[in-house]
Amino acid sequence: MSEGGILTGAFLDALQALDLYLHQPVNGHYSGERPSRAYGSSTEFADYRDYVPGDDLRRIDWNLAGRFDKYYIKRFMDEKQARNRIYLDGSASMGQDGKGLTALRLAAALGYLSVANMDSVSYRLLSGSGCAALTDHISGKERFFQGVQRLEKVAFQGTVDLGRAVPGDADPGLGDGVSYILSDLLTQSDWKGAVKELLGRGRQVAVVQVLSPEELEPSVRGALGLWDVEDGKNRLRVEVDRSALKAYSQAVDFFLQDIRRFCAAHQVGYMMVRSDERVEEVLLTKGCAEELIR
Repeated sequence: MSEGGILTGAFLDALQALDLYLHQPVNGHYSGERPSRAYGSSTEFADYRDYVPGDDLRRIDWNLAGRFDKYYIKRFMDEKQARNRIYLDGSASMGQDGKGLTALRLAAALGYLSVANMDSVSYRLLSGSGCAALTDHISGKERFFQGVQRLEKVAFQGTVDLGRAVPGDADPGLGDGVSYILSDLLTQSDWKGAVKELLGRGRQVAVVQVLSPEELEPSVRGALGLWDVEDGKNRLRVEVDRSALKAYSQAVDFFLQDIRRFCAAHQVGYMMVRSDERVEEVLLTKGCAEELIR
């Protein structure tokens, strides 16, 4: 795609050495490079079982047979293709201060890393209380770049109820890969319940939060009129002084700590990204540190 798109040539080069980090085997589909819970014909040894008539004699461990005067069959891990799903918060708040572009680049990068490692990826756009499939399951780089074209057409608008939209996915998967949720999490909806539902389906879950510098450390001062960018309502006049900024900073710290505690308690991957950060650097630093990639 063009140098001015979501993915640039230099950005793709930076992704070549990275690999999505999976903590557990998956029940996947087709042939890939992820270890599955099933036994199959890969070269990665799993364990032994007793020989029974009809077994492939080539699987007998003759060293053990000589030592214990008994036949044992070597079992190997089956290699399957993980089916990763990326949920993108399409709310109007995500379109502010560069957050949308950052989220789209993160989504594209995670998708690229999936297909580059022979997994598949699909994209979902969360809007209102609904979950729409932007793409079907993509395998291979050619189809991936076609999927990125769909990402480039995303418009951030309206509100999103994460607690209803994510569980509304018609094909959430069952123990077959990673579910990534990309959002600013600036919502009153039950996003934690949505995460728990995905976990209940045996999915590995990662939450990638995108916030702007102004949301983390406001630079404004004086009397301000505030309104909700998602519905244009709830106007509020406030006086921003030093004490107000201190209270805001404490609230932000509590907000982020609550998210991190929840994710840690439920073994959910978590990474917070500022919209002014370079995505490739974030993946190489925070992504590796948080074990979302390796």
